[in-house]
Amino acid sequence: MHTLIIGQSGGPTSVINASLFGSILEARKQKDIERIYGLKNGLDGLINEQFIDLTNLDLTSLATTPGAILGSVRFKIDAYPKDKDIYEKIKQVFLKYDIKYFIYIGGNDSMDTAKKINDYFKFIDFTAYVIGVPKTVDNDLQNTYFTPGYPSSCKFIATTISEIYLDTRVYIEGRVTIIELMGRDAGWLTAASKIPSLNEENVDLIYLPEIPFDMNQFLIDVKRIYAKQRKVLVCISEGIKDENGEYILKKRIFNTKDDFGHLQLGGTALILAEMVKNKLNLPVRAIELNLPQRCSGHLLAKVDVDYAIKCGKKAVQLLIKKQSGYMVCIEKQNDKLKLGKVKLEKVATFVKPFPKEWIINNNDISQEYLNYILPLIDKEVKVEYQNGIPKHFKI
Repeated sequence: MHTLIIGQSGGPTSVINASLFGSILEARKQKDIERIYGLKNGLDGLINEQFIDLTNLDLTSLATTPGAILGSVRFKIDAYPKDKDIYEKIKQVFLKYDIKYFIYIGGNDSMDTAKKINDYFKFIDFTAYVIGVPKTVDNDLQNTYFTPGYPSSCKFIATTISEIYLDTRVYIEGRVTIIELMGRDAGWLTAASKIPSLNEENVDLIYLPEIPFDMNQFLIDVKRIYAKQRKVLVCISEGIKDENGEYILKKRIFNTKDDFGHLQLGGTALILAEMVKNKLNLPVRAIELNLPQRCSGHLLAKVDVDYAIKCGKKAVQLLIKKQSGYMVCIEKQNDKLKLGKVKLEKVATFVKPFPKEWIINNNDISQEYLNYILPLIDKEVKVEYQNGIPKHFKI
């Protein structure tokens, strides 16, 4: 009888807890697993032995609760033998608590962490098994058809932009409205702003990081569209860059970096709004959707929740079969979705860009993307309400 530990890492999503839910359910069926521990704040909880006992926990509402209920972390470690003390501590903790199985739910950097721990165990010939479960609203993990978290974010984005569209149409003389969406290097989230066009609620200009952003052409297009219809609706990725590969955001006076050395994004819409005001003298408003894109739990896509749960279950099934060093992935074959596995080394730190062939005229999204996303957001999950708002799981 052994212990399974589960950690959540990186930015949360609205379905990351659904994967946790699936892992716990499947683990409770396994005779080889006696205890199930959640890591408090991911790798930090592992190193500091801060566990949450999930073995017999009531899981009501867990699968529909957004945010990482175990807590998350942005903790970067170097490959062994660098950070040797950290790896030695991890081994000691595994021995102390008879940990044999480890599931890490996260994105690119989290899969890199899982890979490094798995490589260390192999190098020292230590018997423990590591599986990654995909999670990110950015949909930028390689070798998976979609990443759990993305469809629900698209559902929220499309709904919100549809509502903003209606608001921008209220007055005869409107303004230029610029909406900033998440997306450092990949424009998957911003592409979702195309979905409202199916209901004749069109965004006029859409800009993704995959195509260099031309400020002069942007101002020309805004001026032209405003002259025609007296209002303009623009959607941009926070990570759009100029022809030299520099973030537009770098025009900001103060710039900071996160724990992984990435430029802290947010505020690109304000920069463009200032340009519109200063160069075109048009009324303008900047809107940054920010965290609600990843933590909105009241518009969950059914496929998203279902496959987040399935990925969690699949991870346990792989571990019990003594599989290690893989990430669970979602595959599409003959128009049907199925679960598979991919080596962590083929996922860790890589970014899956939005297909350039799905971008039209540098500022619009094609029908091919709509064909991809619509089946993933088609149905909803029933969410339990309490006191007039969604009921959330609490530990």
